[in-house]
Order: sequence, then C-alpha cells, then structure tokens
Amino acid sequence: MKAIVYTKYGSPDVLQLKEVEKPVPKDYEVLIRIHATTVNRTDCATIRAKPFFARIITGLFKPKKQIPGTEFAGEIEAVGKSVSTLKVGDKVFGFDDQGSRFHAQFMTIIEDKAAIIPENITFQQAAASSEGAHYAYNFINKVDLKKGQNVLVNGATGAIGSAAVQLLKYFDVNVTAVCATKNIELVKSL
Repeated sequence: MKAIVYTKYGSPDVLQLKEVEKPVPKDYEVLIRIHATTVNRTDCATIRAKPFFARIITGLFKPKKQIPGTEFAGEIEAVGKSVSTLKVGDKVFGFDDQGSRFHAQFMTIIEDKAAIIPENITFQQAAASSEGAHYAYNFINKVDLKKGQNVLVNGATGAIGSAAVQLLKYFDVNVTAVCATKNIELVKSL
C-alpha cells in the first residue's frame, strides 16, 4: 500500500510517499480502507516534534510511528476475530491523537476508536469532524460548567473554537465568541 512516511522530524519536506506493508488487524482491531483524512494541528506538531517534550511519546531521536495522521474516514475491509460492534463494509470515522498512521491507503485501529458515519455525512465531512470536538470537549470537561454561566471562546471559527461554541451551547451556557469580522455570520450560525 502507499503511505506518507517520515523517518526524521522536521518541516513537511521530511514527508515521502512510499510503498509499505499493508497492516493486518489484531483480535480487537479493524482494517480500514481510508477514503479521507486530514492534516491538522496535531499532525503538524508531531512531524516537527514540537513541543520538544512530546518526544517522550513520539520518539526521542526519531519518530516511533513513521506514518502520520490522527483523523480518518473510510470503510472497514476486515475485522479481527474478537471484534463485535463493527463489520466489513461499515463506513466509519475517528480520531486518535497518539498518531495512528492514517495518512495511508489502509490502517488498523481498535474497534472502539471507530464510529459509524451517519448516512447524511460524506467521508470528507466525517474525517474533518473529530479533532476539534475532541480537544474542545476535553477543555470544557476540565471545568464545572453551570447553566447560564458566561464563557468566552477566543478563536471561535477554528476547529477547536467552533466545536467549543457548539458544545457550550449544548451545556446551556452564555457564549461570547471572538472571531475575525469576516466570520461573524458563521459564528452566529453556530
């Protein structure tokens, strides 16, 4: 299969398109044919190994996982023998901030890290929907929100900010959203 590979940290110039071995799912994993993926802030930081302390997870001198990618959408091609919630042909999406090698034609992931794509959502829409919501929810989850509380979201039209605005509205708090003037209508729509 083809994959984007990097063997050292650096700018996007370190990325190469290579032929690599197609993964085989373990007992609780699914094999997914990737239809869409993203290049997001996590991917950019990972290939640059920034901040430096991230190397504790990604590899001190060179990347442990040499295929980047944290968000995906695709179709299940095979399932491990212990997979019970997904089946071949399911259209799925997900996110793994540990860098699960999604910039490839195929990848494997534990079944509970993949979710079924709703019928009215494209692969491209599904792939781009996870990272911002993941980080926004984790930030929001660290505080004790109360109904009617006032919250400021700075950068309300980025992936994390726009997800935060929507989640905060769900939690019934008063949101003040900061954005560029050209994005005011977008923020109002959220």
